[in-house]
Amino acid sequence: MSVSSVSLSSDANVRYQRLAQEYTKLRSQAKVLREGVLEERAKTEKLTEEVKSKDATIRRLEAENESLTFRNDQLVRRVETFQSQFDSSHQNPQKSSKKHEALPPNAAHAKLDLLEQELEQKLRENEKLVNELAESERRHAHEMAEMSEKLATEMRKLEEEVRRMRFRTNGAKPKEEEEEAEKLEEIGSPEPPETHEEARIMVAEAARGTFSALHNVFNLLQQRSEIYPYDVTMERLPPHVEKLSSEYAQTARLFSDLVQIADDFLSCGGTASDHLPLITSKCRLIARHCLQLLAELVRQMTSEENRVTWCTAPLSKLNARWEQLILNAFAVFDRMSTVLESDFEKHSQKVLAELQALADVSVELSECFQQRWVFESRLPTTSRRMRCVGGALEAALQLTAQETSKLSARAARVEQMGRNEQNSAECSKTLELSVKIEQTTLDITVKPQKPSNPFDEEDPEDPEVPEPSAAVPEPQEQAPPPKEEQNLRNELDIFMKNNEELQKERDKLFVEYSLVKRKLEIATNDGEKLDKKETDLDNIWAIGMEKRQEWVRRVIESEQAVRFYETEMKALIRHELHVEEQMQELRAELESAAGRNHRLEDELESVRRSYESQLGDLSDHLATLVAQKQPKEKETSKSRGTLKSFFNKS
Repeated sequence: MSVSSVSLSSDANVRYQRLAQEYTKLRSQAKVLREGVLEERAKTEKLTEEVKSKDATIRRLEAENESLTFRNDQLVRRVETFQSQFDSSHQNPQKSSKKHEALPPNAAHAKLDLLEQELEQKLRENEKLVNELAESERRHAHEMAEMSEKLATEMRKLEEEVRRMRFRTNGAKPKEEEEEAEKLEEIGSPEPPETHEEARIMVAEAARGTFSALHNVFNLLQQRSEIYPYDVTMERLPPHVEKLSSEYAQTARLFSDLVQIADDFLSCGGTASDHLPLITSKCRLIARHCLQLLAELVRQMTSEENRVTWCTAPLSKLNARWEQLILNAFAVFDRMSTVLESDFEKHSQKVLAELQALADVSVELSECFQQRWVFESRLPTTSRRMRCVGGALEAALQLTAQETSKLSARAARVEQMGRNEQNSAECSKTLELSVKIEQTTLDITVKPQKPSNPFDEEDPEDPEVPEPSAAVPEPQEQAPPPKEEQNLRNELDIFMKNNEELQKERDKLFVEYSLVKRKLEIATNDGEKLDKKETDLDNIWAIGMEKRQEWVRRVIESEQAVRFYETEMKALIRHELHVEEQMQELRAELESAAGRNHRLEDELESVRRSYESQLGDLSDHLATLVAQKQPKEKETSKSRGTLKSFFNKS
């Protein structure tokens, strides 16, 4: 019977292991789905940007078409003017008598009529193409609106499903796993480090991320100082603004050097010990640079920003808070460098405190700039470059807050691991001393006592536990040497206390056993006493059966939970496949719309080239007509001159 109970417990353990594996799979799948949703959202934003660019291209082509149409109308009017002038010149009564000279103008007039008809036909085709382009643009906008609405609906559904699954998985996790997950989230790593060296490497990675984030922040602050409140593209910057920009750039270069040192440390596998002095010297240089050069310039820049015309009272308060937080960050840099220059092992708690202060300041800086950017982005003088720099600076400050929090948490983890190793070393030393003391006390004679049987109710002897002093006898007069006598006495006192605690624990166990035995008596014999011949094995068997029923119930609940999660995961997979199909359809429609746009662009380009060629032909023809008209005018003037001379002679 004991073998069957053991097999049932082993089966329950195997099933729980399977459930744990299924649970880990569900967590990984939920993470993959969340990443898929974010990826699809990014793709949707990218497609939206492409649609906006296509709309801008269409508007540009429409403007070009309108300009070509206007130019075409001008040329048509010029042609009509030239034609009217040409017709009026051919209505001269002197040329009506000569029919053979009127043939070329008639041919030219016919050619002009033909060109006018072709031009009218091209204009009608152009108008038709413009109408088709407007219709296709309208259909495209309508289809894009429908697809965007469908995609947004599906994205909301998927986010709701992921949120619901996350809530259920979080509800199903035990409290210990939740605490472990919170610790992992604070540390910012997927798995906790197993050794002290791995923890140090993780701290180095977090420090490298912090240095890189601060480098980006100061680089963007340098760009911002050249745009607001003075724009370097429109005016010359004041001397203090130029100096502030150069100091920001110098600070960014110093943090870039720290990033390089951290990369070298990581490339060495965290074994090189000569990188810490370099980091300490660079941090001290950055702290002095910030306090001595940047602090006063930041104050002047804040006063300049407060004097801007569009600066309101709330924005002035936020500027003052930003100045105070920047100065606090510089002070944290100074304190951190001072602590690093001292003994790092002795002042590890101070280092952790300063790292936490840096994380807090970074979070406050990010929140303050977000509030400032809400006001500054709405200013009338905000340019596109300023919007780009402001958005990048906001993202860089958020990244800095994350990296500094990660560095603080991982450093705290390393400190905790060091304390645990120190405690374990002390415990091992204590155990070694206890072994030595036991070996020294083996020669001490102790009168053996016959222990009482606490499990036998008919034991006539007194079941009371002997006094703790009797368990560890007093050492006899044969004492150890005088140098070790005090240490041994201290160790003996420690072991006597441990013995007392063990005796108390044994008494508690005896009491619990008697209570369990009494409960079994009440449960099996309805308040009567158990049969004295009944063995303890039967009682243990009854307890085992109760435990088995409880395990079976738990296993059934776990199987039901597994089936429920399988159903939910199948539903999520179906949703994911449906979203992928819709995204493929949307991509195909976008590609077809892009193809139609390209075809329309090609047609407009061909129409424009044909217009240009026809206008060139018209200008050549007009030049030919003018060239033909000039000798005729010379002949008419010559004939008129001869007639005048003839009349003058007569």
